[in-house]
Amino acid sequence: MTVKAVLDLDEDAIPAWQRQSMQRSLRSAQARAHARSDRFVAAATRLLQEKGSTDFTVQDVVARSKMSIRTFYKYFASKEDLLVAVCETVVAREAVPRLRKQINKFKDPVRRFRAYVEELIERTSKTGPVGQTLIHYQNRLAESRPADLATAMRPQLELLVELIGDIARTQPLRRDLTIETAARLTHYTVLAAAHSRALGSEG
Repeated sequence: MTVKAVLDLDEDAIPAWQRQSMQRSLRSAQARAHARSDRFVAAATRLLQEKGSTDFTVQDVVARSKMSIRTFYKYFASKEDLLVAVCETVVAREAVPRLRKQINKFKDPVRRFRAYVEELIERTSKTGPVGQTLIHYQNRLAESRPADLATAMRPQLELLVELIGDIARTQPLRRDLTIETAARLTHYTVLAAAHSRALGSEG
């Protein structure tokens, strides 16, 4: 009896045990990839904390992460791509959870929205060297790589869409204003105010 290789089988003909084996293998590979890329992001974050600027090299990051330069370029095309990843990680894993924790103290939609604004401005104004460096970098991204900045900030914008959507259920917006447009306007306005306050505290 000849047993066909998986590659020679139609999708529907692959046995269940082989499907499960491939899925486990893929999950394991993804977990390893996430762990390795996270090490580079963590190393870059530590360098930001120590230097208070983005004045470090890919080699510095590689040395700090104890990974190889070859591995670095498997996950990031450049130092710029790594810094975008740092911004995205800070927003998704730190900023948004802190904002959500604060707004979840309230039930009224308007009060929740107010808590978002107050927490964002308060947290940003007290940011340290890393936060200020990232603000400067985000301002550069807004000009040089706006699509990447939009991707990094997406979780924060989505939270605002949620909050304004809750308000709109009881207090309808203007007919010419969608929830997402209102969220974008609010996002850029509040962020500009928060960044101005934070950078005003430099020196």
